[in-house]
Amino acid sequence: MGQAAVQAVALHGWNDCMEKMGVTSEEAIAAAGLTGSFDNSSPGTLPLEAFTRIAEYVGERAAVPAATWMLGLNYDLSELGQIGEAVASAKTLGSALRRFVAHFELLQDASMMEIAVREGIATISYRILDPDIWPRHHDALFTLGIVARIIRMAAPDILSEIEYGFECERRETGLSVSASQISFAGESNTLSLPASILDAAMPSADAGCDLKSLSSILAQKRRAAPARDRLAAIIYSRLSHGEINQDELAREIGMSSRTMRRRLSETSLTFQELLDECRMRQARLEFRAHPGSSIAQIALRLGYAEHSNFTRAFSRWAGMPPQQYRSTMFASH
Repeated sequence: MGQAAVQAVALHGWNDCMEKMGVTSEEAIAAAGLTGSFDNSSPGTLPLEAFTRIAEYVGERAAVPAATWMLGLNYDLSELGQIGEAVASAKTLGSALRRFVAHFELLQDASMMEIAVREGIATISYRILDPDIWPRHHDALFTLGIVARIIRMAAPDILSEIEYGFECERRETGLSVSASQISFAGESNTLSLPASILDAAMPSADAGCDLKSLSSILAQKRRAAPARDRLAAIIYSRLSHGEINQDELAREIGMSSRTMRRRLSETSLTFQELLDECRMRQARLEFRAHPGSSIAQIALRLGYAEHSNFTRAFSRWAGMPPQQYRSTMFASH
């Protein structure tokens, strides 16, 4: 995947909170290898990896529990421009959340944001798809905090009923909720709440929004993205959900299978090579994120029916078996 980016507006408002949190904004920015200010009002982007480093720096050093969550929970949605307008002008909470989810791709690359309703529970899921960006816990707290900010606009008393899920191993989150409301080692970072709340009315807003324009901007961004990056993002999002079918993926990015193969061949790549590359890079993330998982469990999450197939594929890719690779990885830290 190419270098993933996030809109710089993600950091707007952070400066105002730094002193209260006991964190120096200049040090947080420097830790990410950047210069400038959190509140630079000019439009632009910053590398997603740098953003996650800033979030980790703030989250780990702030004197305030769940600092990154609070930054999201108090985020000014007007900073999101047309997307913020789309959220604020929605009639119901469900519509507001779906608008945010549908256009999140315009705010942040190489990421997944979904909303699903099953058995009376609505779940909003978020995770970064680029497996080389790690660690990345506090960006999840911040992003889910923004989701909770939207929820609170329509249902201010529902936050105590939310259940939280994180892709990291068990750790202290700083959230003021019961331990029974939090789970760890999941496939993504999630907020779950009663689906009936989706019908709650959003506050009336004077400003309208141009959803057609947003859809056009999103379509343009997708068309401009290299086929390799678009396919890789879909593969990463589906690795643990069964067989990856290249014909289905081609249709999803608006191409015939033949056109997709030609686009990949232009980068000296076959679909199988891309799939294998994604699986191996994801395996390295699994080793870091879930050190307690067995090789068989990791193989299953990557879509291998037999862990022996994964072991052979990983050995060809890395030059050593996955168990040895993982041992070497931990020995170097």
